[in-house]
Amino acid sequence: MVPILAHLMPTTTALRYHQYGTPAETLKLEELPLDEPKEGEALVKCLAAPVNPADFGRVGGTYGDLAPLPAVGGLEGVGEIVALGGGSTQFRVGQRVFIPSSVGSWQTAAVIPYEELYPAPEKLPVEQAAMGWVNPATAWQLMHQFVKLKAGDILVQNAPTSAVGRFVIQIADHLGIKTINLARSLDEEHALKELGADIVLIDDRGAAKAALEATKGKKAKLALNSIGGSSALGMCKLLADRGVLVTFGGMDREPAPFPTRYLIFNDIQLRGFWMTHWYATASREEIYKLHNDVFTFMENSKSAVKVIARYRLDQFKDAFEHAQKPGKGGKVMFDLSGDLGPH
Repeated sequence: MVPILAHLMPTTTALRYHQYGTPAETLKLEELPLDEPKEGEALVKCLAAPVNPADFGRVGGTYGDLAPLPAVGGLEGVGEIVALGGGSTQFRVGQRVFIPSSVGSWQTAAVIPYEELYPAPEKLPVEQAAMGWVNPATAWQLMHQFVKLKAGDILVQNAPTSAVGRFVIQIADHLGIKTINLARSLDEEHALKELGADIVLIDDRGAAKAALEATKGKKAKLALNSIGGSSALGMCKLLADRGVLVTFGGMDREPAPFPTRYLIFNDIQLRGFWMTHWYATASREEIYKLHNDVFTFMENSKSAVKVIARYRLDQFKDAFEHAQKPGKGGKVMFDLSGDLGPH
C-alpha cells in the first residue's frame, strides 16, 4: 500500500457518546486519531448523514441494536473512498460507499473493513444516497415482502409524512397501488398528494369510516403501522379478509389494543418488521439485489425525500431540535464535507 499523505485526514471529528442518554446532552464533539487502512480496510471521507428517529433511540439506549460504548452516532450515511489498504478488487478510490452503523456516520472520516462496506448509488444526489440504506429500503421491503400487491390494490399507512411513508407513496403511485394515508394533521396533505397519495385523512376515530366511503367500500390488503396505540386498531378495520398489518415502529409508545374481532372474523395477520434485522441476516447477494431494485426504481422514478435543512456537526443541538419538530416536512441532514450548500 502506498503511504497516505498527512493531509489525508489523520483524524476524524465525531459526535461520540460514552453512555446512553438524551442525544443533545450525551453526544460530544471529539477529535479522534485515524490509523492508515490495513489490508482489507478502506479510508472513507464521510459526505452526508441524515438524522433519523432511530438514531435517538440508539443513543438513548432504547433501540433494538445498541452500539458498544463509546460509540459514534448515526445509523446511516454516505462517503467516498480516499485510500485502500490493499486486497480489494471490488472497491476503488473515489467510489461512493455507505457508512455502516457499526462505525457511525456522524463523523468526518472513518477506516472501515471491506466486509462492512457496500457501494452507494453514484447516480443519485449525495443526500438521497445518504438516506438510501434505511428508509427507501424499508419502504420497498414493506411493500414486497408480506403481500403480493398489484395495480388497483389498496394499502393504508399511519405515518405518511415520515421518510418511509413518503417513499411508500411514491412506490405505490409508480406501481398503480392506491394509498390511504392517515396523518396527525392535514398540513402536509397537498405535499403528499403531489407525491401521489390518493386519500389523506386525519387519523382519528372516524378515519376508517371516511376511508371506506372514499374507496366505495373496498378494503386494503396491507396496513403499515409505525405509530401503534389506537391508530393500529383503526387500520385493522380497513383490512380486507386475510389482510396483513405490519408493525415497523411505535412512535406513540402506547400498546395497540388486541384486534380480537378482526383476527377471528377477518382472519387478518399481524406481522413485525425491522430493517436492521433483515440486513443482519441477509446475504451480501440479497442485499445487493435489494439495493439494485430500490436504487434503480429511485433513479427511474425520480423518487426522493426532501431535505429541509443542513447542519454542520458542531450544530448538532440545533439539528436535533429541528429533526424532532412535528410536521417538519422532510429530513434534517448533517453536511460532513461542507459541500452540500447553505446551512
